[in-house]
Amino acid sequence: MTMLGLLLPSVASAHVVNEQTIYEDIQFSAAKEPIVSLSAIGVIPYEHGASLFKPNDPLSRKDLAYWAGSFQQLPAASPTASDIAKAAENAGLVSSLQGNATYREVSQAFFGGQAKVATGQLDSELTREAFVLFMTANLDQQVGGNAAGHTNGTNNTHDKTLYEMAGFTPGPAGKIEEISQQETKDAEGKVTKTYILQIGGKDWSLSDHPKIANAAVDPALWKNKELVRSWTQKVGSNEGVMQLLIFDKQAAGLDLGAGVGSKETSTNSSVSSAHGGHGGGTGATAGGGHGSGTGGTTASGHGSMAESGHINTNGGTPEAVAKFPFVPLILLTALALIGGWLFAKRKRKMI
Repeated sequence: MTMLGLLLPSVASAHVVNEQTIYEDIQFSAAKEPIVSLSAIGVIPYEHGASLFKPNDPLSRKDLAYWAGSFQQLPAASPTASDIAKAAENAGLVSSLQGNATYREVSQAFFGGQAKVATGQLDSELTREAFVLFMTANLDQQVGGNAAGHTNGTNNTHDKTLYEMAGFTPGPAGKIEEISQQETKDAEGKVTKTYILQIGGKDWSLSDHPKIANAAVDPALWKNKELVRSWTQKVGSNEGVMQLLIFDKQAAGLDLGAGVGSKETSTNSSVSSAHGGHGGGTGATAGGGHGSGTGGTTASGHGSMAESGHINTNGGTPEAVAKFPFVPLILLTALALIGGWLFAKRKRKMI
């Protein structure tokens, strides 16, 4: 059994998250792809151990305060949700931490009251799913630089979209022509591996924690897939580290749940058109602890797909390599060897 364990291939993957893996309870939600986008830019902050989004639950004022305060990177007594929510209340992003939030309060917290809200809806409470859809419909809304503290640590007061506030800039679109990995060393000599995607003849670095929609979490399976739109962020000296990738949902096929550690199947949901065409970023980082790798060296994918057989650098298709049944073949071989050894041992005893 020890030899069998040594024979089994080790599997490593970049920390990629898609709409199938980000939360366990949004598979039938109309907001699952927008949730990916809002998580990428920090509107919905990452919470350790949170596996449920609870889309049908009312949005509480405390959660709204935490999300808005985290996005604004407000200074707080501690990085806990409670202290960040309190800081948001003190900054006037919310009026109270009690009860449930309304559309008016969401507009105030994120848009300085400038978001487009339907007539008669201002004082209506909303669910967490409705919050996502409302935010998505207002992603093109530009907010005054000083509105509700929306300066994100900069002195630039021109109107900005949420993408710009998070430091995101529109990235490339088109077919992913090649996928490779690049090794780099930090100041301490630690080796990291970065995925490199070739799009339109140009190389783009993939973040170490990218969010994607309509594709598998294994970057090795992205070759020849069509990228509808993407957003990048400045990381160190690299101006274009890819943080958010939206693939063509029509070509998503059946491999959405493919890749390391994923058990999900494909989806037919759509991506909101409100995500397109946002202007240049500010270089600021998105809040919420999403691990975008900002402020450091070039972001990298965790683990080596080349070593695990998921990246084929010799011209073959990564899909064929990833789908070859290595594990079943090794298991069957090992079982046959063990069975033969036991049979021979029993025969010797009988003699």
